[in-house]
Amino acid sequence: MILTLTANPSLDRTIELAGPVLRGQVQRAVWAGQQPGGKGVNVSRAVASAGRSTRAVLPGDAGDPVLSGLDAIGLAHDSVPTGAPIRSNITVTEPDGTTTKINEPGSCLSPETQTELLDLVAALATDADWVVLAGSLPPGVDDDFYARAIAVIRTLPQPPSIAVDTSGAPLAAALKQSPDLIKPNAEELAELLGAAGLLGETGADDVGLHDSRLADSARSDAEAVEGTFGHPDRGTATQLATGELHAIAARLEASPELTAQATRALLDSAAPGPRSILATLGAGGAVLAARDAAWHAVHPPMEVVSTVGAGDSTLAGYLLGRTEGEEPQIALARAVAYGTAAATLRGTGVPTPDLIDLGTVTVTPLSNTTPTPTTDQPKQHAGTAPEAEEA
Repeated sequence: MILTLTANPSLDRTIELAGPVLRGQVQRAVWAGQQPGGKGVNVSRAVASAGRSTRAVLPGDAGDPVLSGLDAIGLAHDSVPTGAPIRSNITVTEPDGTTTKINEPGSCLSPETQTELLDLVAALATDADWVVLAGSLPPGVDDDFYARAIAVIRTLPQPPSIAVDTSGAPLAAALKQSPDLIKPNAEELAELLGAAGLLGETGADDVGLHDSRLADSARSDAEAVEGTFGHPDRGTATQLATGELHAIAARLEASPELTAQATRALLDSAAPGPRSILATLGAGGAVLAARDAAWHAVHPPMEVVSTVGAGDSTLAGYLLGRTEGEEPQIALARAVAYGTAAATLRGTGVPTPDLIDLGTVTVTPLSNTTPTPTTDQPKQHAGTAPEAEEA
């Protein structure tokens, strides 16, 4: 069973336009829809669509549209009442696949509600193979919430594996508990590299933007990550300006070899950190790195409709493969196939197994340049469109 915890779920509303967004003008939608969402919820939806056992844990009151939506699709879930409505997130998609998201912050969770959520997850985790801790944290929740969840789960006699998919300070805190897997996108990976002082070591900082760093007032959450990867030989922690963060992320997306080098640097850090990393690279596919191996997987291009939730489907595909006993590189192929299929669906769509074709995914070991097929797979190519992650 794959158990998910979503601390900040959402009702995902999607508006599809016939042309590009025109600021300050009235435009008519050609399609609109809504789905219960939030990163962990999306993972559970994808797992359930594959006919596998899953359960979603989230805060919310009975009768809330998100919980009613989960009831309507028959997704097993448990919730802790909050006395407040679950937030709405708005997505606008354009014909070329460009996705614009507006995410509400969410309602505050009281300390008592947080404790109830952690206790509920710990109770349900006894029957889980994997627990997924995913998404942003709502107001009133300390950055160490997912770290506390990991600590509680690890007290079980036979704790399940734990995957974390969040960013910034909550990810930094969770890393100190050494989760079994993290799933950063390219920007989140770049942020980790900067805060860990590893940009120079990996070569990821060669983007020619250092002179503009101080002129850019927008900063990442790097301060919160600083110290997580303590090592006397590491470089100085870097607070990446927005422009540099985007440039480094683009470089990572364009080079799976660079991404593998970056993930290995994080895995080899002396301080506590993740045991494996699944880095999603948008159009570049994904890189899976463990301490002893790394692979890159890519899928042929497909027409992109909406990239919202594609990363969540990628994580679901990987966990489905691993719970079914697949080797890591085969599970990686399944992950990329799931993420690609999700990007072809409207709204926060999750794919069903009939949309998945492992035979179109190429997996390459990053210790050499010779592509290694999965059980039924070939061709090298460009991959999916960049993902628009839930928050």
